[in-house]
Amino acid sequence: MLSVTLLIISLAAATAAAAQTSHQHRNGLSNVLNSLGLPDARPAHVIAAPQSVNPATDPVALGLAGSKSYAFTTADYPGASYSLVLDTNLTTAVGAFAYDGSTLQAFTLKGTTYKTLAVPGSTQSYAQGINTAGQIVGVYIDALGTTHGFFDNAGAFATIDYPGSVVTWAVDINDAGQIVGRYVDSALHGYLYQSGVFTAINFPGSIGTSAQGINSNGDIVGYWKDTAKVTHGYVLKGGTFTSLDFPLASYTSAQGINDTGVIAGLYLDASGLQHGFTYSGGAFTRVDVVGASGSLLTRVKNNKTVTGGFVDVLTELHGIKGH
Repeated sequence: MLSVTLLIISLAAATAAAAQTSHQHRNGLSNVLNSLGLPDARPAHVIAAPQSVNPATDPVALGLAGSKSYAFTTADYPGASYSLVLDTNLTTAVGAFAYDGSTLQAFTLKGTTYKTLAVPGSTQSYAQGINTAGQIVGVYIDALGTTHGFFDNAGAFATIDYPGSVVTWAVDINDAGQIVGRYVDSALHGYLYQSGVFTAINFPGSIGTSAQGINSNGDIVGYWKDTAKVTHGYVLKGGTFTSLDFPLASYTSAQGINDTGVIAGLYLDASGLQHGFTYSGGAFTRVDVVGASGSLLTRVKNNKTVTGGFVDVLTELHGIKGH
């Protein structure tokens, strides 16, 4: 009986340890996604539920959207538990990683070489956008816990703070040097920054707006929240806003747009499962990483390269880059 008792105790301890590890991973994933302004993803064990249990609710099965699965190249910062690729140009990818799930650090990836991007005065940081010239924008948190945007031009850093804001994020930069992002005063707003001038971006009737991506034509994409606090994507082109919602989604966020108007982003389905998407010519395509429990896209480039991340069965976040 002693050996049986010991076996039961050891199994119980192993189960508890596994549960604790899973809980820590979930908390870490939530911290990373929330810091980046992204929705949390459901645990892996429910990933197949919407399609297998009730396929009639699936927009792909209903013919409302296409579907594409990728076997991406994984881009994980060495030794990190969480990595996410947020943008790339032809030579360099940028993003964020965390060892502990709570302290984000910006990185660059050129070829196979990862480097931490040391943002002056930061305790945490992440790089969100890079243009063809290699200029980088992103976010850092200072020693007082205040969030700022940053601009990096070959190692020369400048802070970006929307006037009167309490926090500011810099999210994307195009080849003309136009920067978009979001800020908070008493509410959440998007902004465009060019030639030293800030312009606020607010989706009509929204209670919160963020600008997430800008192409060389000056077209802007992002997300907005309605009065019921539901999140929708949008595109702003020629001064006109158009709302974007992946079919039957409970949450949609447009994250990037290339020069031909192809949009990349992420959505949550009716069960709260996270997927990437592309939108082109009026048609949505669901994008999932093979074997992942959650996927998201952050950018789509002119050469059709996409960046983003996926969540594995241990709820760890991995960066991705590929076609």
